[in-house]
Parts: sequence; structure tokens; C-alpha cells
Amino acid sequence: MRLDPVLVECLVGVAWLTVGTLGLGADGAGTLLLAVGIAGVVVILVENRRRGSHPFDGARSADLLRFGGIAVGAIILVSVLLGLVSWSEAAPGVAAVITGGAFLALARSTGQRPTQWLGVALAALGVLAAIISTQEASGFVSQGLLGLLCGVLVPLSAADRIGLLESLRDRVR
Repeated sequence: MRLDPVLVECLVGVAWLTVGTLGLGADGAGTLLLAVGIAGVVVILVENRRRGSHPFDGARSADLLRFGGIAVGAIILVSVLLGLVSWSEAAPGVAAVITGGAFLALARSTGQRPTQWLGVALAALGVLAAIISTQEASGFVSQGLLGLLCGVLVPLSAADRIGLLESLRDRVR
């Protein structure tokens, strides 16, 4: 099986957008932001298909599945454990650190520098959100804002991977 990294980044981005919109509450703005984010992801996926996707080879696809599975399992386990010790507000930050670690491991496997920077950014945002969540009772920063930032950052990485950001930058000039 050969996995397309753009597709995986878009799926991770939608998952983070969902986390972020859940942290915003049920006032309707979260639903609108999620819809806009999903529309952006669809544009990225269509453009990836139009430009010709470049899936990983078999070994790198296996690494991607392994790192993704470990990350999902670790996020579930840590979320449950943090909920048991009444620190569940730190779970989104820890999940961002785990996601960043998975992207760093993938970058080491594939040698792709943008994936490495994405992993560093996600881990840094996660640490910052986890620290803020210990100081503040609101889930807005620790879940809402973090989820939205990660949900924008990951699809932006996918858009950059296919050259979409560069072509948009050239159009503006």
C-alpha cells in the first residue's frame, strides 16, 4: 500500500480542526470554521490530484502507518490517564506534542525537512498549550485555539508540499 502524505496531512488537519471547534463551544462559529477548514482541505486534495500526487514508497508508507498508529494509541491512552487524575484540560496539548513527535519520526524516516518543521511547530504549540492549561481553567486556549492553530498549520504544510502556496504567492505578485 502506498500512502499519499498530502492526504494524511489533510486528515490530521481536519481532526485538529474538529478538536479546535469543539473547544470553542456550540455558538455556531465553530461549525462555520470547521466547514471553511474542510472546504480548504478539499481544495488542497483536488489540487493535489490535479498536479499528480506523489505517494510514499512501500517502506515509507509502512513507517507512516506505524507512527500514526502509535500516535493515535498514545493520544487515547494519555487522554484517559489525564482524565483519571483530573488533568484532562492538558490532554489537547499533550496530544499536539505526540502528533508533533509522530511527524518528527516520519521526517527522520523520509528525510523531508518540511515535515520536521511541522513536527517541531506542533510539539512547541502543544507544550505551550499544556503549560497554559495548568494556569487557566478555560478550555478555549488549551483546546479551541490549539486545535484551530494545528488544524490550519497541518493543511498549510500539505498545501506547501504540493506547491500550492508558491503558486498563490506568484499570483499575488
